Amino acid sequence: MFKKILIAVLVALPLSVVAQNIKIGVIDVMSIVREDPATEAAQKQLQDAQSKYSADIQKLQEEAQKAFDEYNKLKEDPQTPQTVIKRHEDSLTEMQQRIQQHAQTYDQDLQQQQQQLMAPIYEKIQKAAQTVGQENGFTIIVPTEAAIYMSGDVVDVNPLVKAKLGIK
Repeated sequence: MFKKILIAVLVALPLSVVAQNIKIGVIDVMSIVREDPATEAAQKQLQDAQSKYSADIQKLQEEAQKAFDEYNKLKEDPQTPQTVIKRHEDSLTEMQQRIQQHAQTYDQDLQQQQQQLMAPIYEKIQKAAQTVGQENGFTIIVPTEAAIYMSGDVVDVNPLVKAKLGIK
C-alpha cells in the first residue's frame, strides 16, 4: 500500500511542477483590429467600393422605374397590342433579375475585398502576438472570446501586442 502511495506522489510531483511553469495570456484581437490604423484605411476602401456599387444599383433601379412607368402608360392605352405589353413585361422581369444579380455580385465582391484587406491586418497581429509570447515566455496566448473562465493568473497581452505593433 505504501508503495502505491509513493508511486502516486512521484507521478503527481512532475505534474505539479509543470503546472507552475505555465504562463497563459489572453488577447482581444477585435479591439486591436479596431485600433490599428490600417483598419481605417481598409474601411475607407470598402466604403468607397460600396458607394460605387450603390450608385450603380441606384442607376439600374431608376432605369427600371422608367421602364415600369412606360409599361403602365402602354397598359392603360387600349390601343396597345398585347404582344407589346407582354414584351415590356418580359423586359421588366429581365431588368429586375439583372438588378438582383448585380446586387448579389456586388455583395460577394465586397466580402472578398474585406477578406483581402483585413487578412494582412490579422496576420500582423498574429505575428506580433507570437513574438510577444516568445519574448515573454508564454505557454499559450488565446483570444479572450475563447475563454470561458479566467483566473487572476492569466495575463492580458493586449498592451504588449499593441506596443509591438506601434499602436498607442
